[in-house]
Amino acid sequence: MRDAVAREVLEETGLVVSVGDPVWAGDIVDDSDPPRWHYAIVDFAATVVGGRLAAGDDADAAEWVSLDDALSYRLTPTMLDLISRIS
Repeated sequence: MRDAVAREVLEETGLVVSVGDPVWAGDIVDDSDPPRWHYAIVDFAATVVGGRLAAGDDADAAEWVSLDDALSYRLTPTMLDLISRIS
């Protein structure tokens, strides 16, 4: 999983990271009956060790922001939960 995280971070942000331990895990389940999909999400701690921050091809922009400033962005409930646990 750590190798997959490092590859995905590089692809989506241009950053090379050293991936640490998991810091949050949760589920996102489609609310239809019966559910059509179910995502299991695991977020890892990571340290930037190289690269240059740049938006991947599916994003308009990439930027560094403080955790406090991140709360002013439109975030998923799972990201809000993660931020509340680490701040």
